[in-house]
Amino acid sequence: MRRVHTQALSELLFFGTVPGMNKDIRYYLQLWRKRFSQPRAVRWHDGWLENDYCPDCRYCCGPQDSPEPYPMALLPEQLRPQNCEDFYMADSHTAYLDQRGCKACGSSGCRLERRWRPLACGLFPIVPASNGLYLYKTCPAVLLLPLALWLDLGLAVARHLQTLSPKSRQHISLCLTPEKLADSFISLHTAL
Repeated sequence: MRRVHTQALSELLFFGTVPGMNKDIRYYLQLWRKRFSQPRAVRWHDGWLENDYCPDCRYCCGPQDSPEPYPMALLPEQLRPQNCEDFYMADSHTAYLDQRGCKACGSSGCRLERRWRPLACGLFPIVPASNGLYLYKTCPAVLLLPLALWLDLGLAVARHLQTLSPKSRQHISLCLTPEKLADSFISLHTAL
């Protein structure tokens, strides 16, 4: 059993097609292994998941493979008139990503101060959904790093989210079907 916790998640996943995406999960594993020949750090620091894969990846903030918009709720203190300039907006309090990517992502990364970025950006690839925490399957950090790391990071994220009001926690949590969760995410078995 101990060996499972040291394996990369890629070795534990179902290697099928990721629904809503045009590519097989093996495509992403091969892509990330070529791009990232050495493991990189991912750590929780000051309410933000610092992911050293991000600067050379930008998969999550770039044009999306899926035709479904990816919603990112904004917290009340992030609501401001210029949000329409920074994000594609589903409504006044929910930004989203789609096949166009993110308006705030430039050639050197996000142009926004951290306080204006959706909380989803600071948690990704950990995703609050359906009263729990999940990992997004196609992230290079998820596919290339050990499960034990993600379990520990999930606990740190859960502790941080407990500092938010129940209303804010519910607001940022995605409502996904059990099928979508099973197809695109990995449960961290951590409740919100």
